[in-house]
Amino acid sequence: MMVKGNRLLQLALLLVAASYLSACGSAPSGAPAASQGSGSIAPAAPAVPFNQAKFAFAPVTGAPASVLTRISSELGKEAFAQHVTLVPSGDPSATYVVKGYLSAVGDSSGTILVYVWDIFDTAGRRVHRISGQETSTAGASNDPWAGVDGATATSVAQKTITSIVAWGASR
Repeated sequence: MMVKGNRLLQLALLLVAASYLSACGSAPSGAPAASQGSGSIAPAAPAVPFNQAKFAFAPVTGAPASVLTRISSELGKEAFAQHVTLVPSGDPSATYVVKGYLSAVGDSSGTILVYVWDIFDTAGRRVHRISGQETSTAGASNDPWAGVDGATATSVAQKTITSIVAWGASR
């Protein structure tokens, strides 16, 4: 019973954190705002044809290096598989910069990983937001990041790149 109560509290805190993250980086006035529920948004059309766009992922906030390495690797694999051009962070040829925020909460029954990716154009305007969450059955009550397994990282990467492709195809 105590575990379920803690799980509900953790989930409530996670939702508050996700709401906070969603509010971060609001678009400047006149720029297309992107509010997000469960991974959908009101995207602005890409400024360049998608097959010419280059994406640079900025350093991700909120996760330990081991999780970031795993997710970064999976993002690279998925981008290649879906023909999304990635360039290194800070590359001046990048058409878009993707900034990510990760949060995890867990207990003995599992881990929930919440992710938010904001896509900025070269003028620094947020033009698109991707968000979602993945649940892993790998429990980790002491360290929720330990519950983020390879399958979770793969799923986050697949959904992220698929969302970028869908946004690019929305033109």
